[in-house]
Amino acid sequence: MGMQGLFVDLGLPEKISGDISMFLILSVVSVGLGMYIGRFRLVNVLINIYIAVALLGVIPAKWLSSSGILPAVFFLAAVIFLTIIGDYLFDIHISNTVPGGFFWRLFVMSFLEMGLVFSIIISHLPKKIVLQYISESSLSYFASLYAQIFWMVLPLVFLLFLSKRSK
Repeated sequence: MGMQGLFVDLGLPEKISGDISMFLILSVVSVGLGMYIGRFRLVNVLINIYIAVALLGVIPAKWLSSSGILPAVFFLAAVIFLTIIGDYLFDIHISNTVPGGFFWRLFVMSFLEMGLVFSIIISHLPKKIVLQYISESSLSYFASLYAQIFWMVLPLVFLLFLSKRSK
């Protein structure tokens, strides 16, 4: 029995339990990423995500059309590669100027990054494949036109907020 089945057993409708399961998994991965990467590299990873999206946008579509999942694989590989070499590219970090304020900023930033990565990956996968794993509403939260704009812009707005608060 999966996590979705657990929520269904608790009496939640299947559609909502799938959304809750996806949110909890995304949250756990976000905390794990934030703790593993740390505050110094979270901003670098965000920049790498934007660079990978830009690369994906300029690569000729015919190069990535041999498989339905190739654009998502390319995006993920580019983010990982850029993150590995990121120490040579950037030296930006989330400051710890507010006592007790570090963890919430780390969590929010890593959550926004994982939401952006998830949004980009599922928007480059065939809808038929994605709907085998998540609900239609979850797909719209991450892959609709407005959701993609939201997930692209919100991490930058959050960084601007952090910069204003720390000065």
